[in-house]
Amino acid sequence: MQRIHIIEDDPEISSLLSSYLDARNFQCVVSESAEVAYRRGNVLFDLLIVDLMLPGESGLDFCKKVRATSRIPIIILSAVKGDTERIIGLELGADDYMEKPFNPRELLARINALLRRTGPGERSATTGKLTFDGWLLDLTNEQLHAPGNLLVPLSTREYAVLSILVHASPNPVSRDELAQLLIGHDIEPGDRRIDILVSRLRKKITDVDSRAQFIRTVRNQGYKFCSEIETSSGASRDLKSNL
Repeated sequence: MQRIHIIEDDPEISSLLSSYLDARNFQCVVSESAEVAYRRGNVLFDLLIVDLMLPGESGLDFCKKVRATSRIPIIILSAVKGDTERIIGLELGADDYMEKPFNPRELLARINALLRRTGPGERSATTGKLTFDGWLLDLTNEQLHAPGNLLVPLSTREYAVLSILVHASPNPVSRDELAQLLIGHDIEPGDRRIDILVSRLRKKITDVDSRAQFIRTVRNQGYKFCSEIETSSGASRDLKSNL
């Protein structure tokens, strides 16, 4: 099932759109701002639908930062009429642009056309390298290296958890949010799948270095990545540019 990230602050539009796409065999996750979307990253999504008029950072700035490190397909939705915003959006890296109000069937046709043109590897491709305490997270190859360039083998979901927590840093990510991103739905209070997954990831890291306590539990909030993150060159990095 292909996954779509809807970045839209109008709850009526996002609810109608996600319900329409869910009924057509897509899984949708909604973020009400660019800041929330950055925390979720794009590693688990096949396509982004982005509103331009977002609270805080604009949809145009969001698209520009995403495109700097990822080839994931982007469709812009905008209530702004005219060619100027459309041209700017396409120049900043969006693959398509639709004005509001829009026909859901036309949007669906454009989504399917984009997904047909891009393979799964292209959609999820994120580039760059991040370092923390001598460790290296290779976003291009989806690999984690311990000090000494030792490769730490991670499953797809273990890598996804690490990527989500790193991009959310310094904010914690709740179990429910991790479940939505990794499983596609909420989990029951007694469901331990997310905790077990995080525990396996922690063990793989601490088996290499017992001092590497990067992932911490935050009471009543979830999990948090706790280490200063830098680029491999040593300069501090704005993780928003590495969505």
